[in-house]
Amino acid sequence: MKKTIKIFILEDNRHFGNVLKAHLSQEGREVSYFDSELTMIAQLDEKPDILILDHQLEYCTGLEVLEIVKRKCGTDTHVIYLSAQEYLDVTLKALKNGALEYIEKSSNPLRGLERVIAKLSSHTECFTIPLDLEVYRTDSDDYLTSA
Repeated sequence: MKKTIKIFILEDNRHFGNVLKAHLSQEGREVSYFDSELTMIAQLDEKPDILILDHQLEYCTGLEVLEIVKRKCGTDTHVIYLSAQEYLDVTLKALKNGALEYIEKSSNPLRGLERVIAKLSSHTECFTIPLDLEVYRTDSDDYLTSA
């Protein structure tokens, strides 16, 4: 049985958030867009498979939201940190605190997101089995660098 992938997008820029939602919405995916971290946090009981998380938000940073997501959802929700932040410390903190991947908005984020989702879907058999992070991190397939 094919599982519908539930994706949450938390992005304070409404135009960009709607572009992401339109691009990622396709058969087999249920995509919800939030422009407020408070609204998204209230919906975490739905335990999305993937959360695409911006850094600069209205009330706090994505790093603070990441802590809440990991507390409420554990490893059930895979976080892709998507940000215009180019500071290495933000990238490292996001990855250290549980983000699976970090994608810069300036580096063709739509293509990067699709590649990460494809890799993640492959490693979890469309989110039906838990992710083996060690295998995921050492996967030599060309998900992220192919054209």
